[in-house]
Amino acid sequence: MKHLMMMSGSIACAKATGLISEWVKRGDEVRVLATQSALQFVGLATLEGLSQKEVMTDVFEAGKMMDHIHVSRWADDVVLCPATANTLNKLAAGIADDVLTTTWIAAYALAKPMTVVPAMNSMMWQYPATQSAIAQLQSWGVNIMPPVAGDLACGETGDGRMPEVADILNYLDTQR
Repeated sequence: MKHLMMMSGSIACAKATGLISEWVKRGDEVRVLATQSALQFVGLATLEGLSQKEVMTDVFEAGKMMDHIHVSRWADDVVLCPATANTLNKLAAGIADDVLTTTWIAAYALAKPMTVVPAMNSMMWQYPATQSAIAQLQSWGVNIMPPVAGDLACGETGDGRMPEVADILNYLDTQR
């Protein structure tokens, strides 16, 4: 199986690296695509080391202008984990202004399984625009694995926590 793992900027990026590791242990191939904000939470060397492949970070990188199209075709599935409120709202609005959103929009037309795993503070999760974006993405056939209630990175407790890696893997296995 070939997975395209998209990461947007959240403290949950550290936890999401476990998904990459588990796929590689299974013998799957993983290409990681990370926003600049994701790289503030987890380093490029970590993502390359875990995936054993170059990480996509810039849609305008010299010599790689069409990689967002090529990697979209290469992947068997697309997983956005963690998905921030910002990224969810951009996807629902059709905004393609970085490597993640541009690649997501290119991949959507290929009718591959696409899954979003949100992770954010409860207030951000409950914000009307975020909930509207979730509903819009679902109406387009995107699988949404809802966040769970629990301890959040900010010290609060509530909805918005990214599920555990084993639970994400089980969810993804049921979506195929």
